[in-house]
Amino acid sequence: MHRSVFDSHAHLQDARVTDPASVWARAREAGVRRVLLAGVDADDWDRQAALAHLPGIYQSVGIHPQVAAVLGEAERASQLERLERALVQRSPGVVAIGEIGMDGVGERRLAYGAQAELFEAQLRLAKAHDLPIILHVLRAHEEALKILEAVGVPAAGGVVHSYSGSPELVPRYLEHGLYLSFSGSITWHEGGRAARAVKACPVDRLLVETDAPDQTPLDHRPEANEPTFLTSVVRSVATIVGAPASEIAETTYRNACRAFRIEES
Repeated sequence: MHRSVFDSHAHLQDARVTDPASVWARAREAGVRRVLLAGVDADDWDRQAALAHLPGIYQSVGIHPQVAAVLGEAERASQLERLERALVQRSPGVVAIGEIGMDGVGERRLAYGAQAELFEAQLRLAKAHDLPIILHVLRAHEEALKILEAVGVPAAGGVVHSYSGSPELVPRYLEHGLYLSFSGSITWHEGGRAARAVKACPVDRLLVETDAPDQTPLDHRPEANEPTFLTSVVRSVATIVGAPASEIAETTYRNACRAFRIEES
């Protein structure tokens, strides 16, 4: 395994992670040199900031579509105002806007209007602040792509995290200049749709992630996921594309640095 691997999406600030500093120290020892902590809501951004002093940690700030689905109109407006302030006051470690997007699981479909409103607003903020986006799209790919086509993707591009769409949809996301990130879910069903999507994605647009503490790779279940387990995702991607794991680790590290406009080191 290459000495440097980049976990492009995790939630070490999640309350389920009881000792994030130790979790991250283990990951660093395993060769995971950098991680992007994905934002969920305004309180979550504050928890991220408390970890910003740890080496190799970067952050994104955004309002998750699952949050958008349960907030009232006034609450959505308040969250959006807080996001605008956070972007104006952001530290150099805040390198993206996200998670943003659309979620069509269960009753969240009933809140598509609220989700779309915040998604569009955050896309415009990403353009205004020249930041890449982190997309959460789950069972709502056509809805999300329709908004991306109408509003546009910021020039800085972005990432579709834990890609769950079909292989046929891959070119449509690539046309928007987006990277596709794959998580531990690719280890769950050998040769399944996720594996076929990996094959459909050019290696220069591939990223890897854990989405810790969720989406634990098969070989580490039933443990809670953590960035240390990213090596399992790298090995799975390497097997799918027929390349050495060290090559995939190095390539996805470079890709993540490019996606988030971070200097390689």
